[in-house]
Amino acid sequence: METNIHRKEEAIQSVWLKMAEANSDAESLCTDGLLFRGPISYADGYWSRKKGEEETLWRNAPRKLLILTKDLNDDEGWDVRQETGRYNEIAFSYERAISFYKNLRMWSYLMLKGEIGNIPSFKDARNMNIVGPFYETAPIARVNCKKQVGGGSISDTLLMQYLETYAEPLMQQIRLYDADIIYCCGFSNDRNIIMDFVWAHYLTDLESVPNTDGWFYYSPSTGKLVVNSYHPSARIGYEETYYGLADAYGETLKWIKEKYNKTF
Repeated sequence: METNIHRKEEAIQSVWLKMAEANSDAESLCTDGLLFRGPISYADGYWSRKKGEEETLWRNAPRKLLILTKDLNDDEGWDVRQETGRYNEIAFSYERAISFYKNLRMWSYLMLKGEIGNIPSFKDARNMNIVGPFYETAPIARVNCKKQVGGGSISDTLLMQYLETYAEPLMQQIRLYDADIIYCCGFSNDRNIIMDFVWAHYLTDLESVPNTDGWFYYSPSTGKLVVNSYHPSARIGYEETYYGLADAYGETLKWIKEKYNKTF
């Protein structure tokens, strides 16, 4: 199990920055990785948090989740590890959040709490007063495949270019976490470029889990699970997406037990 995760994240980020500078593409980069679990504070119109015991939490967690997203939709780069998912107003409510974070909260809760015969209901997952605090305390790493900040969308062609250009530092970062579940938020146009990258460069023995409508893939050699998911901001109803994902997850957990005699 890796130690000094944040120190290694910073080393990888340094390599990424040097590569971006060499490509004249380093104007605004984000930092990301293992989410901080220290004190949360509000200042200058933003919620943020400091480092805490997240590395210990990660090492001791029975199930660890790595979320891979495309890029940061913002005007300037910031440290994603500080995120809370809270709406940036001091009198915040967990229910008041953008769809991106509402989905990440629900999906993370499902992935980390679901067991054979005990899949969290949509009612519980949709309750932001349950999943909001959960997202702030769970063992989660979040990585943007393109560190340069972007806009509301990115073309498949451009994303592929960045994946190819920065393949080595991205793979170093993915390997660093050794996560049990890799949640690939990139399905569009009948393919998931992020999952394809993981398949080609990391988990080359992935097999599609039957009866999951393409949601789940499993690596027998590592026991890792890959999720073929939409982007968290996709314009699809919360309920429709959650039920599809939850039903598929239940089938996946049973399939792993029946075929490999393993409890995920």
